[in-house]
Amino acid sequence: MINRRVTLVTGGARRLGAEIVRAFAARGDALVLHHGSSPEDAAHLAAELRASGTPVHVVAADLRDATAAGRIVDETMQAFGKLDVVVSSASLMLNHAFDAVTPDQWNAVSEINLRAPFFLSQAAARVMLPGSNIIHMCDHLANEARFPHLIPHQATKAGVANLVATLAGALAPRIRVNAVAPGLVLKPVDFSPEQETAFMRDVPMARSGTPADVIHAILFLIEASYITGTVIPVDGGRHLWR
Repeated sequence: MINRRVTLVTGGARRLGAEIVRAFAARGDALVLHHGSSPEDAAHLAAELRASGTPVHVVAADLRDATAAGRIVDETMQAFGKLDVVVSSASLMLNHAFDAVTPDQWNAVSEINLRAPFFLSQAAARVMLPGSNIIHMCDHLANEARFPHLIPHQATKAGVANLVATLAGALAPRIRVNAVAPGLVLKPVDFSPEQETAFMRDVPMARSGTPADVIHAILFLIEASYITGTVIPVDGGRHLWR
């Protein structure tokens, strides 16, 4: 068994997930870096971290597969012998008009955004020791109704908020379960300047966020030993004006 805290990050190869992985590595953790379909990004990040002395195990798994969550936890235990922190960062957002969403698209979003976090929590809870943490990734969109082209994403993220509350009660006091709900932190690649300006009208802090803002909230929750069942909005105050 490794003599370090072991943190598993799903969706950890790219964008916000990769920054979360780097943050935990900087704190001295051993990392389990999950990716769904980004083998080159995962390999480059793992090489970067190993060069600085961080133990890293890479797991490739399609979270649409109902058995993936259990396999990820099994590989974590085989690699390091324990699991202290889970950050469920993997997410799928499909942009489709309300009347264009298909059952397959709905299922894909639900499987990755809601089913996988539940079964990952279930599998992790079987091996985690008292004092461990599970952090899920919610979204400011979970409580908004102004984006009808994102209904599957919004509905599943609202489900994540309820999941966090339910799991927190089920796993207390042994394991704490919380979430963060980012606002505009990393802009979508197709986000125009005009869209960003319009979005910022409803953000009291009048700016977009950064990955560091989300990471600060995650690290706070890891250390806040009397907080469980909480979703922290990291959205510049946008939730105040819904």
